Amino acid sequence: MMSATLPWFVLGSAACSVGIAGAALAAAVEHARGARFEHLGSTLADVPGVRARLAEAKIRHAQARAYLQSVAREIAAGGPEAQVGVLALKAAAAEMAVEVTDLCLRVGGGAAYSKHGPLERHFRDARAASVMAPTTDLLRDFLGKALCGQELF
Repeated sequence: MMSATLPWFVLGSAACSVGIAGAALAAAVEHARGARFEHLGSTLADVPGVRARLAEAKIRHAQARAYLQSVAREIAAGGPEAQVGVLALKAAAAEMAVEVTDLCLRVGGGAAYSKHGPLERHFRDARAASVMAPTTDLLRDFLGKALCGQELF
């Protein structure tokens, strides 16, 4: 499983999480730019806290995307850190997607929970990745075993 199936599944799952987070971030940025406070003549993007949340979401997304690419290179090269990367990647990407979509929901406020926009769906999809097998908790246990030199199964 560690050499044939799991690496490809993990890469695909992590790529989905990175994609979901990226789509949520793009939607939140678009919302922040377009949501207007007519009485103030400004947009939601003019609020420093909104910009800070968007910045944090961008940083977390970029980190996970870089880690995904790094693990993919390690797997392709058959490197010694490939197993650790495989065990960590899905958990890291799933948790990042939850954090990023949560930040995006906070940017969007109540409007973000509407089924008329994409953010509530992105959040549900992001949350699903951490509870689908192998779950984030299980992957953390496997990773801990690997780090301690214990058998995974």
